[in-house]
Amino acid sequence: MKFLNKQAIEEFLYNSDIMNWTNLNKSILILALGGIDFSLWLFWCLFTYYTPSLQHWINVDYFPYHITVICSCIVFFFLLILPCHYLKHHKIIQTVMPYVAVLFFGCAFIRGGYTIGVMSPATIAGFISLISVGLVLLDRKVIYSAFLPVTIYLLVTIYFSATGDLRYAPLFSEELNHTILIQNSFWVWSMLYLYIPIFFGSIVLFEILLIQWRNREKIIHQISQLDPLTGIYNRRSISQNLNTIQEDEHNYALVLLDLDHFKQINDNYGHDVGDRVLKQVAKILSANLRDHDVVGRFGGEEFILILQEKELIHALEIAERCRKEIEKETVHITEQESVHISASFGIAMSEKHLSKEAVIRLADEALYFAKANGRNQVRHYSEIING
Repeated sequence: MKFLNKQAIEEFLYNSDIMNWTNLNKSILILALGGIDFSLWLFWCLFTYYTPSLQHWINVDYFPYHITVICSCIVFFFLLILPCHYLKHHKIIQTVMPYVAVLFFGCAFIRGGYTIGVMSPATIAGFISLISVGLVLLDRKVIYSAFLPVTIYLLVTIYFSATGDLRYAPLFSEELNHTILIQNSFWVWSMLYLYIPIFFGSIVLFEILLIQWRNREKIIHQISQLDPLTGIYNRRSISQNLNTIQEDEHNYALVLLDLDHFKQINDNYGHDVGDRVLKQVAKILSANLRDHDVVGRFGGEEFILILQEKELIHALEIAERCRKEIEKETVHITEQESVHISASFGIAMSEKHLSKEAVIRLADEALYFAKANGRNQVRHYSEIING
């Protein structure tokens, strides 16, 4: 089916961040899962009741009342979805419905758990699973506001079942309750059937949340490394790259470039045009580097290139190529008006005794040397020494 194709699943997993859903949307998810779970429970009850070989294991006198309650819960689960969806812009609904949804879900579950044995594996394990998922999915204040009354309800039911004031597991017949339950195949399979949807749903939801959490962390990590305007590395990432290269003792050439008369572009045409210029220069630099080289925005209109395992002659060739491409670039403002760009480049080579700060300082001196000698040119630090 189309909606179950791989692309749709990937879109949901990676772009539909459940953690960022509104509380109302999360409430709809909880109510829908509750309605589905109780529908599966209804199927189990009807199958057991209408299978002659199994009917003696259930309390036929209690069965009609139990079916009525289950059907009422299913209807109520799905009815509660309506105000969450159609009245989602009302502040009262936004505030109240998450509490109502979680409290109803918890009470309906414990009441259902009582009918099959409030201390049965399906009830206790299901309670733990649902609380765990709830704490991850929803605001804690919403979960804890329901957790307290639901837990009291559970403990009171356990107490009165233990004292005999409430019949234990009233949905099952006396014949079943007086057997060794773990040896009764009907009871074992019933516990598995009733708990597996909760377990499976919890695992799937946890897995989806984990995938989305990891994806979000990856995106946040990528964003933290990039300059938000140009999409190339920011100064912090450049520093980390230089640290790694220095630790590995790799040779590199470092190129600093500064756009010529950039302040005039901002002053004459506005910062929007200046931003367009910066973006375009970043694209040009990225297009003229190899995969293992690094380009970043060093601050303002200044960019930096890290050319790994490059000799000076190669660095000069790359920088000159970038300079020419920038010089050819035209940023159109109107049909009649456009801005021409140029940049000055300074190059320094790494040496074993030099720190990354020292190499940057040398490249910066070469850059100022280029500016002092007319701009729109490539100069390297050795020219200053030899000059």
